Order: sequence, then structure tokens, then C-alpha cells
Amino acid sequence: MTLNKSIAALTLLILVGGYLIYKVFFVSSAISAENRNTENNGASYKVLESQNIIVGRDIDPGYYDVKALDSEGVVAGNKMYENYVLHAEPFYMNGKISIKGKIEFKPSEFKKVVKKNQKIIMKDPGHYVVGTEIPAGNYLLSRTTDKIGVFVDIRHETKSGSLQTIQWDIDEKVKKPIEIELKKGYNVYIKKTGKDGYISNEGDLILEVNNQ
Repeated sequence: MTLNKSIAALTLLILVGGYLIYKVFFVSSAISAENRNTENNGASYKVLESQNIIVGRDIDPGYYDVKALDSEGVVAGNKMYENYVLHAEPFYMNGKISIKGKIEFKPSEFKKVVKKNQKIIMKDPGHYVVGTEIPAGNYLLSRTTDKIGVFVDIRHETKSGSLQTIQWDIDEKVKKPIEIELKKGYNVYIKKTGKDGYISNEGDLILEVNNQ
């Protein structure tokens, strides 16, 4: 092998090695609520149909807004109707996900939710971070309809276990809103389902500032 070929082979090896190190260590480590933002989101746009996905091979690690493009779709066990969305779903390197139907994977943008008249309306189920999308504060949580089942899980990024969970069944009569405290860095997971068990974007959750 000539000197030039040796140099070219070594250069290629360094480039490939550097790319793999970047994908494994830097991109994977970016999948964290602590540094989650639009700029360092390693996700890339994809539309995929029924298959078993491996993260890092079929899609890049990152946070995705996942939308069903068929009348019925399934993503990691979540059944979804057409145009329904899961917000900021995290996909980790080497993770394995099964999908059915035609599914859009769109890199999430972490915009602050809109607050109007001391109320925040949460429509899309999924993952939210306090301080990035939801302002920190004390809130009263309620729902606009009892025709959806609701599960809310509040966690701290660096601690195991839930800080608070709220679950309302379909047709359950909730007498009063639930008080919740949201501090910067908390993760808020929201799941809404209809009677058929499908993910629902119908109805809203309301976070009203609690001034008491």
C-alpha cells in the first residue's frame, strides 16, 4: 500500500470513528430534559411505514412529534387515529420500536405554551419540561371533558420515581381541580385516551395559575 493510500485509509478511519463517537456519546447524551432544546435535538424528519425500528439505524436519536398519517396507527403500543400527535417522544440510541401504519416522525420544537388569562391549555399528549415549555409555578389542573381518560405523571430529571401522578377515568366526576407544583426542570408526561383506548387529542387539560 502506498503512502497516499495509507494516509487516505487512516483519514477515513478517523472520520468514521469520530462520527460513531459523536452518535453514541454526544447525540445520546443530548436526550436529556436538562439540555433539551431545538438546537441540540438530534432528530431528523422521517416518514416510515409498518416495521420494527432500531434507533440509530432507521431514525436518529432525539425528540420527535409523532403523528399517525393513516386512519389507524400504532407506535410502541400507542394506538393513534389519523393526524393525532404525541409531543416530544424521546427515542434513545439502539432503542427498538414497533410501528404499524404510516407514521410521521418530526423533530420536536420546544416552544413555550401559550398562557392566557392565567390559564394554560394543554392539547397534545406527550412530554413537556417545566421552565422550557411550561412556566414554573403553582397550578390547578382540570380537564374540559370527562369523555377522555387522563394520566399525568410529574417527575424530576435527576431523581427516580414520580413526584405526583393524577389519573382520571372516563366519565369520572372530578369534584375539584388538583393542586400541582411545577418547578424548573420537572418533566410532565400527559396521556389522554378515548373509550376505545386510542390516544386522544380531543378535549384539553387546563393549568390555571393558583394564586392561593
